[in-house]
Amino acid sequence: MKHLDRSHTHSMATGPGRIQRLRDLARRASDRARTLMLVPAVALMSHPAFAELPKIKAPSDGIGGIAVDDNNWLAQMGAWFKMGVTILGLILGALGFIYVVSGALQKWKQYAAGRAEIGDLKEYFIMGAILTVFLVVMIGYATQTLA
Repeated sequence: MKHLDRSHTHSMATGPGRIQRLRDLARRASDRARTLMLVPAVALMSHPAFAELPKIKAPSDGIGGIAVDDNNWLAQMGAWFKMGVTILGLILGALGFIYVVSGALQKWKQYAAGRAEIGDLKEYFIMGAILTVFLVVMIGYATQTLA
């Protein structure tokens, strides 16, 4: 009988382990309730939308300046290639311009700090202008070659 009484009193003891188990149980119940509250929102958001995507207009002229028909897939591929090369050239030209301008600002900062002379600054500005003009000419040449 004493053995039963000891186990009964031991299970009724309130110690730090029991409080921690109750906290864990409350936290798990709270997490489960939050998850269950999200189920309707996720179900509504995952419902398929039946909107139609807009049609992309094909380029009007292909490589060599030929007109592109809707049924001519080879001409369409050439037109898309031409547009891709043009966009790539414009992106590379913009990056080149940004590099020239950022380099010029760094050279100006060096000149203002006394680490560069006016000749260095002039040289960088002249070379930057030449490089920018060269980029513009090459982009124009690339687009005219495919036209």
